[in-house]
Amino acid sequence: MFNNNNNTTDCFERYGNLKNLFEKQFGKLRKEESINSRPPVNIEENAEFFTLQLYASGLKKELFKIELKDKILTISYQIEDQEYESDGQYMYREFVPQSFQRSFQLNEQVSTRNLTASYEDGVLTVILPKDVSSFKPAQDIKVG
Repeated sequence: MFNNNNNTTDCFERYGNLKNLFEKQFGKLRKEESINSRPPVNIEENAEFFTLQLYASGLKKELFKIELKDKILTISYQIEDQEYESDGQYMYREFVPQSFQRSFQLNEQVSTRNLTASYEDGVLTVILPKDVSSFKPAQDIKVG
């Protein structure tokens, strides 16, 4: 059944594209897209603003959509599947851009004005200014 001559070239020529052909015909065996479709996020805070950084390497900045409605910030990326189709013969393929959507509930500290976004080096950065008028100082409570 297996070739004992350790020549992997023959094996890959015969069976290398089998996984991709199978997935095109029958779909994925595991839910790999659920792992990849939710890009990781870092949220940083300083005195003037919050910085949300979403790691989304290899995507087109024109296809990002950022929406703010009812204190919910939604970041989405929508592509057509055929946009990234290729005639290449892949032995194995994991690097395929996918659509996604992430939503974040904002609190009263975030100003809904003057939000900015940029996409550089595979990271989408959204700057959320703080609303200084909503700051409430910490309250000391004595234990009796």
